[in-house]
Amino acid sequence: MARVYVESYGCSANLQDSQIIMGLLLNAGHKLVSNPNDADILLINTCIVKTPTEHRMIYRIKQLSTLERPLIVAGCMAKAEPDVVSKLNPRASLIGPNSIERVTQVVEQAIKGMKSIVLDDLPSDKPSLPHVRINPIIEIVEISTGCLLNCTFCQTKLARGSLRSYSPALIRRQIECAVKDGCKEIWLTSQDNSAYGIDIGTNIAELLSSICRHITGDYFIRVGMMNPLHLKRKILREVIDSYSDQRVFKFLHLCVQSGSDKVLRDMRRGYTVSDFYECIKKFRESYPDITLMTDIIVGYPTEDESDFEESIKLIMNVKPDFVNISRFYPRPNTDAARLVPLPAKILNERSRIMTEICRKIALENSEKWLGWEGPAIIDEIGKHGELIARNKNYRPIIINNGEKSLFGRTVIVEVTESRPYCLIGRVKSILTETN
Repeated sequence: MARVYVESYGCSANLQDSQIIMGLLLNAGHKLVSNPNDADILLINTCIVKTPTEHRMIYRIKQLSTLERPLIVAGCMAKAEPDVVSKLNPRASLIGPNSIERVTQVVEQAIKGMKSIVLDDLPSDKPSLPHVRINPIIEIVEISTGCLLNCTFCQTKLARGSLRSYSPALIRRQIECAVKDGCKEIWLTSQDNSAYGIDIGTNIAELLSSICRHITGDYFIRVGMMNPLHLKRKILREVIDSYSDQRVFKFLHLCVQSGSDKVLRDMRRGYTVSDFYECIKKFRESYPDITLMTDIIVGYPTEDESDFEESIKLIMNVKPDFVNISRFYPRPNTDAARLVPLPAKILNERSRIMTEICRKIALENSEKWLGWEGPAIIDEIGKHGELIARNKNYRPIIINNGEKSLFGRTVIVEVTESRPYCLIGRVKSILTETN
């Protein structure tokens, strides 16, 4: 049996893929190690959502290759850019994101010095696969894989293919087992949660409602990223209603990418700015203090100064709590890669302006929570050992008076300070004991 080192990057779906990889390897009798120098086999699960991220992957693949051990490159880079990986390490094995259930076979081939390339979209049901929880109180549930959109700038479809939703029964079974194991948070994740079920005759609202109806227990659900295209068509009211259960975090990640209808058309996003506004308005009518996250791409090749001003206008009108700001980078094999990019000076300046505006808005929004007191679950230990709690709105609260023994427990917190992207608080009392 082999000692395997696993390193993971990217979104929560990618993190769950890594957890499945580790679960499959353990079930097969292999051993996981935390130091690549102690490993017989090295595995890196890659992300290429942005050019800087791809550069990080290239750097890490080069570093791991110097250790002269069999290397397996999994994830989106393996599927979307296999030639890049092969140039970096011709002996590296490749596993696509929809082929991870064959990781044991690939590892066993690598032990024998054989290279494997497994990039097929295999018909697996990921919610049924064994996995290891990196955070023992958080269960990541991948409800679908792939995407329905054909955006000009994104490699997601190249890496993960078209939409394939997993059955509600299978998803509920995974959640039920997780809750019995003591998990306190359930993350519903995919490339686009609002597209869930379109291919199998259901939707995210029905899934969310069925989870809350059938699975009892002390847990919270975080709904991952959605987009206005699928919400606005038929299910907006249903999704809003499905958030009414007290176990659903009042947290909405709704991507927009641009405040310009012209740029949205050029990106082939399929919705308009007014669609985004409508979704936000309807959610806030039902949940006025809902935490809002969105995504903005700055400097798309067809974005002129007026388009950028429209994006600023949107952000200042909507006042999101968190914004993922990305400078446009041409991604290989996408339509936008054929466009003439804007000068780097313009990209950098627009990114700086947008970042400053978003930070100011985030701080103003955080200040509204000063003095708030209520329940929050301590669900994370930060890089420096600090405890991080989430309240009902999934607001991160750094605890300044807690011990690590409080991890996984629900406490009453008082917010004493605000920061742009987090709150500072202290524990006043403990509501739940550990399992």
